[in-house]
Order: sequence, then C-alpha cells, then structure tokens
Amino acid sequence: MTGYDILHFGDFMIKILVVEDDASVSELVQTVLEGEGYLVITSPSAERAKQLLQTEKPELAMIDIILPGQGGLDLILDLHASNPDLGIIITSGKIDMTITTFKVLAHQFGVISILPKPFTVEELLSTVKETLAGIAPTSK
Repeated sequence: MTGYDILHFGDFMIKILVVEDDASVSELVQTVLEGEGYLVITSPSAERAKQLLQTEKPELAMIDIILPGQGGLDLILDLHASNPDLGIIITSGKIDMTITTFKVLAHQFGVISILPKPFTVEELLSTVKETLAGIAPTSK
C-alpha cells in the first residue's frame, strides 16, 4: 500500500531524530512520541546526530538550536544540504522564535516548523503531525 497516515509512509514506521542536549526534555519527547507509535532516535549533540545519520534515515528531525559544540542551525544546514526532503522542526527556550525575521531565516534554512520551549504534549504532537503532513508523499 502506498500513501500516508500519521505513523506510516507506505509500509514503514516513521522515524524521528531528536537532537536535544537537555536529557529531561529529550526523554520526555522520546516517551511521548514512542507512546504515539513513532520510532525515536535521540542525540545530545550535532556531532553525535551526524554519526547516527550514517546508519539511520529518519523522516523527521527535531533539533534544539542551542547545542554544545556545533550549533543546531549549522546542523540544520548540513542536514538540509544532504537530505532536502527531511522534515525539520526547531526548538529553543533561549531564542525568541516569534520574530518574523527569525521565522523567514529558519524557513530559508529548510525548517518546516518552529516549536518554542516550553511546549505542551499537545503542541509537540500537533507540530509533529503538521510537519509530517507537509512532507508526506502524495498518493497516486
């Protein structure tokens, strides 16, 4: 079967990479998303995320902007260059992501959705679903 639903692209489960250096946030996001049936891979840094991406092929990446070492925006540029179809959500509690200039720049970097911290479980799930809907292949 081809097509799309919330948890599947065709015949496989949707895999989500979460790049977040705050272990409590990362664990919460992983627990919530796995509870909804997604496959979740976590990374505390951009460097580790790049290592994981050598063997893992997620459909969606949720990336904190402020990370130790290489920052989230640099990681997003790298990911967008190597995989322009990857859905990207950015998060941050330290940057005002409501500023129009920031939103425009983020979308130029390949970001599909912006999720300011702190966020609720409902906001997390709706952002993931909306982002996946934006990258879903069209049914034929």
